[in-house]
Amino acid sequence: MPLGSSRCLRQSPLNVFSLQGSGRLGLYAHTYATTTELPLLQPNRRTTPPGIGHLEDPISNGSHRLKTSSALQNVLPYESYPKISRRSDNSECVSDRLGDGIVLVIHAVSNQRGDVDFEISSGFIIEPNKLQEEQILVTCSHTLDALSTRYANSDIHSFILPSSSELSPIPITSFPSGSISDLLICTIPKTPILRSLPVSPFPIYKGQKVLVHQYGSGQAWIGEVRREWKEAEMMGYRNYSWREVQPGTSSALPYITFSTLPSNGSSGGPIVDAQSGAVIGVVSGSRTISAVKGERGYGASAENIFELFSLPGFIPSSQKYK
Repeated sequence: MPLGSSRCLRQSPLNVFSLQGSGRLGLYAHTYATTTELPLLQPNRRTTPPGIGHLEDPISNGSHRLKTSSALQNVLPYESYPKISRRSDNSECVSDRLGDGIVLVIHAVSNQRGDVDFEISSGFIIEPNKLQEEQILVTCSHTLDALSTRYANSDIHSFILPSSSELSPIPITSFPSGSISDLLICTIPKTPILRSLPVSPFPIYKGQKVLVHQYGSGQAWIGEVRREWKEAEMMGYRNYSWREVQPGTSSALPYITFSTLPSNGSSGGPIVDAQSGAVIGVVSGSRTISAVKGERGYGASAENIFELFSLPGFIPSSQKYK
């Protein structure tokens, strides 16, 4: 589904064109919610700062995966019932200088013909404790996976576009962690400060209402890009073998499923508990639930995010005697 029009972000130093993204996973038909005919953001050589590349690994052929499952020393606070002003679906923050906490994520590379190829997805800011010189972004990993596979040993530039009042690209500076459930943890500079979203580690139950951030209609967001919070029904959790599992058991809950199909470009965006306003998952795409239920949306559960941070009150052995 097209996201905006060819005039999208005309005021920014970025051009617009389209690319393709799709995939297959396991035995089930699977489609990532990246792009099929999505107006994308093309940085040109005059406006792409040198520092916008992967600062830790300029030759990026899957090197963002080197720290998969690494636990960061910071603690991510539990926010299961945030204040009204902290709700993830608070649309009043869109025009604020801090933005609404949700961003466009772009990974771009210059190919041998001199053209710029790239993948676009979504992401959102979180706020672990004791951050010093950076901010933390959560997004999906399959977009960067796809680009680094197509362009082995190429310098990939990664940046975000926030919904804040000052629309300008912000570089992604490192990839300190990620998970096999299609999550990627990124860092961006400390300034400009962006709004963060509350995240809950606790599961919700089948039948509860969720809100999925997606594009194509609704209110104006970034430039002429339009977005909306699409209401859906939570359809259960799945394990890594894609078998349904229940909250409250010993089973891990890596994937959450929901009734609607996410729109192109919504990968990496938040899945929100409609009652509390807290993030309870991250969009990946769509996948067959069963022969009867057909194809539905799915993503990584918020449990995966908390596994990439330190536990409250836990001091790593490397820090005990400092």
